[in-house]
Amino acid sequence: MKRISAVRRSWLILLGVFLLMWTLNSLCYRFYGDDYIYSFVWEGHAMGVPLSEHARRIQSFGDIFYSLKLHYMTWGGRMVAHFFAMFFLWVGKGWFNVVNAGMVVLLLLAMQWIALGGRVTAKLSPFITALSFFCIWAFNMNFGGTMLWVAGACNYLWTSVFLLLFLIPYVRHYLTDGRVNYPSWFGPLWFVMGILAGNSNENTICWIGLSGGLYLLYAWKKKTLSAWMLWGLIGLGIGYFALMLAPGNIVRLHETYGIHRPLVYLDGSHLGLLWLDAIFQSLLWFYLFKSWRCRERLLAGGFGQEYLHLAAWFAVMGMLFDLTMLFSPLLPGRSLFPQQVFLVTAVVIISVWSEVLQSRVLERCSFRLFYALAVLYMTFTGTVTLIMYGRQHQYMHAICAEAESLRGKGKVMVISTPPPSDDNYWHFMSGIHMVEMNLPIKDGRWENVAFARYFGLKGVHVAYSVKEEQ
Repeated sequence: MKRISAVRRSWLILLGVFLLMWTLNSLCYRFYGDDYIYSFVWEGHAMGVPLSEHARRIQSFGDIFYSLKLHYMTWGGRMVAHFFAMFFLWVGKGWFNVVNAGMVVLLLLAMQWIALGGRVTAKLSPFITALSFFCIWAFNMNFGGTMLWVAGACNYLWTSVFLLLFLIPYVRHYLTDGRVNYPSWFGPLWFVMGILAGNSNENTICWIGLSGGLYLLYAWKKKTLSAWMLWGLIGLGIGYFALMLAPGNIVRLHETYGIHRPLVYLDGSHLGLLWLDAIFQSLLWFYLFKSWRCRERLLAGGFGQEYLHLAAWFAVMGMLFDLTMLFSPLLPGRSLFPQQVFLVTAVVIISVWSEVLQSRVLERCSFRLFYALAVLYMTFTGTVTLIMYGRQHQYMHAICAEAESLRGKGKVMVISTPPPSDDNYWHFMSGIHMVEMNLPIKDGRWENVAFARYFGLKGVHVAYSVKEEQ
């Protein structure tokens, strides 16, 4: 039998990733909270204030742009992410399921293209393709909140993809010492890409912009600076300043946390989550540390020093992303996702060239052990995750069907059965991939009201015990 080529195996793996992510997305209904809030025209008040009785669903692009304007003035500046969230919550989640699965594939491609020196190519390594997805699957502290949740994926997965794609030509420029040419139309195109990448997450672009400015100064001194590089950085700056200077940022901070706030948050909640994240990703850091320890052997085997520097830059940038969150009063686990993406990219850079040059970072026996454990982990957690999301789909299908049957009848819907995965046991068995699907006990909470408004109910009441109030 003819052996399948490495390139075809790589694309078969990507097809498998696409189908897995499409299946998981298809098993998920809208998540309580943001996915219902962003289905409505923004009303100009804090998210924690329940929707009014006159709240209306988004039904046109005009509604989206009107919502974005109010959102920008009263809540936050993430225009790009919330445009896509509102759009897909309007046109239907079925479209989002397909596009979001494609975004996961594009994330894996962007990582490899960066590792291959900024070359956009279809010739990929099946091992590196599988490794990159395994790292995203296994070391993500908030998988559901960043990869499946509509609002969360648009805010974290999609913006991370935009950022990696934006960096590809700059990586190419660095690794070719400036000997790269792009057509004249590439500058305006990268200006737009810069805006998409810049208007992403508050804790990431400040460091990308700073290091980008220093690199442009370096290229100017070496007389390798090109116009497209300036176009891209200007777009990045416009997107970032639009993000940070949104009046809604100040309104949100003052309304939610008050005027007098600490400059740096060194409390147990912030530091505990950062330590937990470091422990969660300890194998990735171990691999990078071991790569640094054996760098002389790697360099002697033909490993380019510039690739080591590039991997180090991605790892350091990721670390700075997380540390910046110490200045934020709120540190949700999903906000650490960009750091994971950059850390995994650093690992992929080392792994790609270790494979190409056949200069292993790990000893053969250690590599085989980790490989076997990874296959077992992926198989077990993948199976449990699919089973549990399948059960959760049946549960949410019944709830949404009942809510639809009560539409317009002026009744309060009572939810008396807890979700099938409402147990830490299943959460850990799935590899921390499950998402809590509980509404708060208090009927007047904004999550409950948003759900009720979406289905035209008088209200929704949770009759079972919820462990932790949201």
